[in-house]
Amino acid sequence: MRNVRFLVVDDCTAVRNVVRNIIKTRLGSDQVIMAANGKQAIQILESKPVDIIISDWQMPEMNGEELLYRVRNSAKFKDLPFIMMTSNGERDFVITAIKNGVSHFVVKPFRAEKLEAAVNKSWNGACKRNSVRHSALPAHAMRIVASDALLEAKVNNISHTGMQVYSDYVDALKLYKTTEFNLSFDNFNGPHALSISPLYGSIVRIEANEGPEQDCLLGVRFELDKCSEQVRNNLDKLMIHLDNAAPDVVDNN
Repeated sequence: MRNVRFLVVDDCTAVRNVVRNIIKTRLGSDQVIMAANGKQAIQILESKPVDIIISDWQMPEMNGEELLYRVRNSAKFKDLPFIMMTSNGERDFVITAIKNGVSHFVVKPFRAEKLEAAVNKSWNGACKRNSVRHSALPAHAMRIVASDALLEAKVNNISHTGMQVYSDYVDALKLYKTTEFNLSFDNFNGPHALSISPLYGSIVRIEANEGPEQDCLLGVRFELDKCSEQVRNNLDKLMIHLDNAAPDVVDNN
């Protein structure tokens, strides 16, 4: 988990340092940002990329319950793994934490292996959710803007983190270069239109296509940090619709 970015939130400096050391020694990541309360954590989330939140429950200004609520009700952060630390192991706390969408929780004082296990379970669960691909999209239009080329394309399958796209091949399609994709549905979930545009991503794979579609298949990894909030929200709407609509799920794993 060397490249995973952690946000550790606790009003006790000693606890923050202990958690940071566990992350470094047992999980191999040096990318740890620390905050003293939920208010600071929100400011950090708005300004820096974070992959996992580890937060205390009892804190001044904004406690862990409020922070969890804000995270789970944010289109941008709602899928982040969230591990709660607490000295309160009572049943009411567990019910509240689960109700608010906590990924896992650890009771203080905890051993290093307990926190390590909670992080691994939370991270693996989030990765599995994001790797589920849907292949039966509603009728749609897809255009690729690559340098001076404008290509008509079709989505083969899509997940929260990327997609496969059928396209004609031109030299302007470059591996690992940020590319603009414009995806639209004239009749999404009834008479409503849905536009996911411009959706930015990197082409990570180009394969010849032997089927009846266009002559190449592109593997695309989304660059959601470069997309507008509206695009991210509309992508979420699409994925929620596909999650609920069809038994055509393809699991990447």
